[in-house]
Amino acid sequence: MKISLRKLDGINQWLLVLMGFAIPLSTAATNVVLGMVLLFWILDNISDRFQRWVSVLKTNPVAFMGLVIFLVHAAGILYTGGGKERVSESLMDGARFLFISLAMIYFKDKQYHSRLLFAFSLAMGITLVLSCLLWMDRLPGFIPVNGGPQDCNIFLNHIAQNLFMAYMAFLAALRARDAKGYGQRILWAGLSLLALANVLFMVGGMTGHLVAGVLFLYFFLSWNRTKSLIAAGSVLLILAGFAWMNPSNSIFLRSQRMMEEIKAWEYGKKASNLSSSGLRLEFYTNTVKIIKENPVWGTGTGGFENAYQQLTEKTGMNPTDNPHNEYLMMTAQFGFLGLAAFLGFFLVQWRSAGFLGSPGQTQAARGFVLTIVFAAMVSSPLQDNAEGWFFALMSAHFFAGWTFTRGRDFFL
Repeated sequence: MKISLRKLDGINQWLLVLMGFAIPLSTAATNVVLGMVLLFWILDNISDRFQRWVSVLKTNPVAFMGLVIFLVHAAGILYTGGGKERVSESLMDGARFLFISLAMIYFKDKQYHSRLLFAFSLAMGITLVLSCLLWMDRLPGFIPVNGGPQDCNIFLNHIAQNLFMAYMAFLAALRARDAKGYGQRILWAGLSLLALANVLFMVGGMTGHLVAGVLFLYFFLSWNRTKSLIAAGSVLLILAGFAWMNPSNSIFLRSQRMMEEIKAWEYGKKASNLSSSGLRLEFYTNTVKIIKENPVWGTGTGGFENAYQQLTEKTGMNPTDNPHNEYLMMTAQFGFLGLAAFLGFFLVQWRSAGFLGSPGQTQAARGFVLTIVFAAMVSSPLQDNAEGWFFALMSAHFFAGWTFTRGRDFFL
């Protein structure tokens, strides 16, 4: 029996590694692997009556806060005005927070940390090569892609690919900084620069542009001041040269379009369906009105769409089931109490990262937190399939090894 349980434990560890590879490449493959993870998780944990899971929830602050967010979603069902489909979707968003504690059981073994990052990096390396080939118009025609030479996303939409690639560029920069030999340092630095150029100049997702800027600002601020200035200057010169040789790049074109859309938007009037920035501003302002009407408890789990429809049905404004801002979405559904729990979750993650084994691990974990925190300001990464499971899996991976018992100064 012990051998059987050990095998189940190993199967789930490898399935989670496989999930890290699947998330950047295929939604369908991610869902298949996820189903297998849940099946083997039940088979593995039912024998001890889920004691390992309960132990994680009791001792790990990130796991506990994930449970709190899930319970907020569950409680919101009691007073929601949403339909069954929206309630189910919103409850699944909350379930991703619960998944963090489920997966943490299998990341106690440190070797699977590096394996997961390798699997994710390999998937992003494949994406990077294909994206560069598409940008050069050299991609073989038999390879199906989602984008084109002006917006070179491959397997996922440009928001998801750019978000993942920005974080990949950050991880590669950390590896370059910590590498002992010049050969490895040059290799990782080159990979980081290429990934960063892909984010900024080849793919049009502005969320990734924002996240890349935040991550590399954090990267340079967390390093030696002199070395940071030299490295930052070198990176800026290289990127400036790349931009000068390619004036019709995605970041310039998208930034120009964004400014035009913001100038054209008028408060209280319907935005054009072709104006991404105008639509977001319309969604934001209307969502604030919903929050003012339900400041404490919100509209309930999955209740946003119905509340938004009631607010805008007489105005002729654009309908939506998502304001494209996770903080507004949480507040609209669960009030300021829900927002407080949401912000508390990220605060606990940031604080927990300071107790990891090395400065490199701390910076990688905090870079991940910054990725989600800033992406959530302008998009909906926790509601979308790829970004949502990336968030849940990486949260389990980074914070599985820290517990309340390892440091009494956690809340100081």
